[in-house]
Order: sequence, then C-alpha cells, then structure tokens
Amino acid sequence: MTIVEKYKSIVKEFGSNIVLAYLSDDQYKTITYNDLDIYREHLADIWHNFGFKKGEKIAVMLSNSPEWIMSDLAAATLGLVVVPLHTTYNGEYVKKMIKHSGAKYLVIYREFLEKHKVAIDSLNLDKILVVGSQGDLPGKNINSWPDLDQPRQLSPLTIPISGEDVHTIIYTSGTTGDPKGVMLTHKNFILDVESAKRNLPIYPSDRFFSFLPLSHIFERTAGYYTPIFTGASVYFAQSKDTIIDDIKKANPTILNSVPRIFEKVHDKVFDKIQKGGYLKRKLFFKAIQMSVLKRKHGLNFFSNIVWKILDSLVLKKIRGVLGGKLRVAISGGASLDLKIIKFFENLGIKIIEGYGMTEASPIIALNRMENSRPGTVGQAIDCNEVMISHKEILIRGKNIMAGYYQAEDLTSEVIDKDGWLHTGDLGFIDKDGFISIIGRSKEVIVLSTGKNIFPESIENVLNESRYIVQSMVYGDKQKHISAFIVPDFEQLKQWCAEQSIKFDLKDERILKFYEDKINERLMGSAKVEQVNHFKLIPEEFTQENGLLTPTLKIRRRKIVEKYN
Repeated sequence: MTIVEKYKSIVKEFGSNIVLAYLSDDQYKTITYNDLDIYREHLADIWHNFGFKKGEKIAVMLSNSPEWIMSDLAAATLGLVVVPLHTTYNGEYVKKMIKHSGAKYLVIYREFLEKHKVAIDSLNLDKILVVGSQGDLPGKNINSWPDLDQPRQLSPLTIPISGEDVHTIIYTSGTTGDPKGVMLTHKNFILDVESAKRNLPIYPSDRFFSFLPLSHIFERTAGYYTPIFTGASVYFAQSKDTIIDDIKKANPTILNSVPRIFEKVHDKVFDKIQKGGYLKRKLFFKAIQMSVLKRKHGLNFFSNIVWKILDSLVLKKIRGVLGGKLRVAISGGASLDLKIIKFFENLGIKIIEGYGMTEASPIIALNRMENSRPGTVGQAIDCNEVMISHKEILIRGKNIMAGYYQAEDLTSEVIDKDGWLHTGDLGFIDKDGFISIIGRSKEVIVLSTGKNIFPESIENVLNESRYIVQSMVYGDKQKHISAFIVPDFEQLKQWCAEQSIKFDLKDERILKFYEDKINERLMGSAKVEQVNHFKLIPEEFTQENGLLTPTLKIRRRKIVEKYN
C-alpha cells in the first residue's frame, strides 16, 4: 500500500471530516478530507503537465501549512521523492541539501526564496513553485502556487507506485559531520503509524495541534500521517510566537511537543500560585491532593463531589491554557522530569513519552495510556524489535530506512548483515520490556581518570531548576566536568530585583547563587558527576545562532568552540 492509497481509503470513510485547519484573520478556516483529495489531484495534475516524473526529487521549504501537506500528497501521487528543508537552514545548507539530493524542483515560501536568492540562483533548478507570492516573479522557471479551487480536466495517471518505493529523503541534523539523507518508503511510514496506533489509540474525533516543524520526522509521522491515516484533524499554529494563543483557539485533544513546552507551563502555573493569595494556594494544593487520590481510586462519594467542585474552580482553568480539551500529549526529543509528568496527570492530561529516530520512520517505542512507566520511553511497538548489545540499542523491523542516499558505505556502518540498525543510543530494557535511554555513545565524556560520564542525564537534572533554561556539560580528558549554563533570564531578573542586585552575569553574588543552585540539583549525584566549574551564557542555544539542530539537539562542539 502507498501513502495515497491509504489516504484515499480514509477519504471514502471520513470524507466530510475536517482534515486541516489554518488561521486566517484570527479565525481557523477548515479543509475537509474530500476537499484535500481534490486539491491533491489538481496539484498532481499540474505537476504532471509540467513534466514531473516518478523518482525525481522535489524539495519543500515551507512552514507548517496546508500547502506542505498538499505538496507531500501530490508528490506521493506522482511517485516524486520529497526532500524537506528546515526553514531555519541558512543558504549554504539549502544549497548543500538540494545539490546532494539532486532535487530538480523546489516548493518554497516567497520570503525564503528572497532570503536565499543567491544560493537558489546558483542551482539551476528546473522549476520553482512559490507560495505566498505577490507581484511579478523573476525567471521563466518560477511559478506561483496555483489556484486549486478552479475546476480542471484531469489527465489520466497510470504511474506504478508501490509501498517499497522511496517517498522521502530526510537529512539528519548533523550534530557532528555532514547530514546524511535518510531514505524512507511509503511502507515505512504506513507500518510505523499503524503499529504506533496499536499502542496509543487515535480516533477520528481527535484534533491534533501542529507547531513542531513538518520538515522534522517526529511531526511528520506523529502529527501528520497519524491523524490523516485515521480520519482525525490537524490544526496548525500560526507561528512559534503565537502557540499559546493559537492552542486556545484550536482546542486540541492531542499535542505533540518537546519537554520545554511542558516545563514552561508547569513553571508559569507555580509562579502564579506562589504570587497568589493564601486562599488561592490552599485551593490549588487541595485540588492537586484530591486529584492524586482520584487517580488512585481513593475518593468516597462525598470526596468525589468536592473534587469535582475543585476541578471546575481550579484545575479546569489551568487545562484551559492548553485549550481545555487535551486528553494526551506526546513528548519526544529528550526525557521529561517525573514531577512534570505527574503534575499534568493530576490536571487530567496524560503525557506519553516515546523513543524514535529518523532512520526508523521514526517511532520505535511508546508508553501506553494504561500501561506507562514514567522515566522510560515505553515498550517497542510491534513493527520492530529492539535489543541491547554492549549497552547500545539495536533495532530491526519494517520501519527501518531503505538506507542513506548515495552512501552505501555509511548505510553498512549502521545496519549490520543481520538487519540490525545500530542507533548509537545507550540504554537498557527491563524485564517487562520498558526501554530506558542513558545517553549517546558519541557524547560520552571520558575523564582523565578514565571515568565515563553521560552528560545528558546531568543536563536534565540541571534543567529542572526554575533558574536554568539550558545547560551543556563537557570535560573530555579533563579531571572534572564543567558546564555552560543558560539562565532563565526572566526568573533571574526577578531574583535580582528582590535582592536589589544589578543584573550582570559576572556579578559574584549571581555566580554564587548559581553555584548553590547547581550543587543543590546535583546533591544526590556521584562525585564524578559534580560540576567543578561553570560559565553563565548570555543567550539561549537556538537554531538561529547555530547552537541547536533543527530537531532541537545541542551542537556540543560549536558551543565549546564559541564559549570555552
């Protein structure tokens, strides 16, 4: 089965359901499955008449939008290979990805076309399709996004496409070395989604909120293919700066996110509670206490009535920050603090942690709604099997990539003769099959004493502090570990005001304050895991300054080069 065949089977059953919603004039406008199928056919016909052929590569550089989905489905209809480009890429990266993939066509927002004009002009692409274009477009090979509402006579299409055909080449983030092009087939995506849904039921009535980039495999599989292979809907955020306002308008039931979003909501709630009056704090903590008892079935008839009142007065308002109807949130990219998971469960929102990688389409393991183990990434989904070899996590299954594009040597390095994909992640599996991740093999710090340190686990503990947004632990071949600390500037400025201290990251009192906070967080850690030296960093690690990958992983080498 192909992606389009799967989609068309859903259209037959749920054609009148809303599939996509986007913000226009501060209101969500909707597209049904039937409408999207017409747009898919019209766009595929236009591209077919342009001369686009099966197997050719089409690069897509768009923010999350209906046009991204339409482009992907039209490409799947014609057997084109989609090469997603992160909108945060600089011109050189755009040029490198397009050249390496051999893409002949490009779908791009006008603002990105103008931003990367020099790089794109040097590529001699056969066709550039511009979304959001106004006015004249230079060059005979450049076309505006077509009006897909116009009726058209469709050309007959007889293109033999199978589930084994490659549908996309996704370039990995490249925290070290050059990015590699991961080839994923139609079958990879379909089997991965259907297997994941057996762990986490999704319903046609579900509404997903989409703000993580569709150019990243996590959102593409979990936030796009999963809902459209079910009959559910996808509501797009307008931008990363409007997420909180947009989510209240969307009222989603499912949210795919990264840990930082949940941490921010948690911290803001507790800030408001601490600043509130005695009665407000009393009601909040009583509501949380009764929610814990509710989850443990410890309420009698009278207590249950009291809990319903407190839930309506207190917890319902907090749930409203995330739209008010959220039933499950899926957290990926890094581990989440147990206290955050429990906090949201007490609000009535289940957070599911999972594990994946681009080379596995990407979902490998998931916790279940009724069988989860916080602190783990859950159990392997049934389209793949997982084993541990010398602490490394190995995967084999139907969701594993077809290989790295034009890099057979690199493919053979990670997939052995028995079909096991060597992830580079270190971890263990308990007797019940729950997988725990302890770090990346390439990121292990080896001290001069010979001790091995896993930096990510230490960073996670440090980042739990309300005064720390990000941290990076380093110290390879050194006697002790050190850390770069990005303060939560809002919290720090508030503390400085309370202490009548001028905000200055070099102030000895501020440094002493952070030394105490670091020691406090690492109090229960082994001696070799204690931070011996730290430096406060005046900016967050972001994609824009090149210190985060598009998948929000820290670029360790670049951070050390910049700040050490």
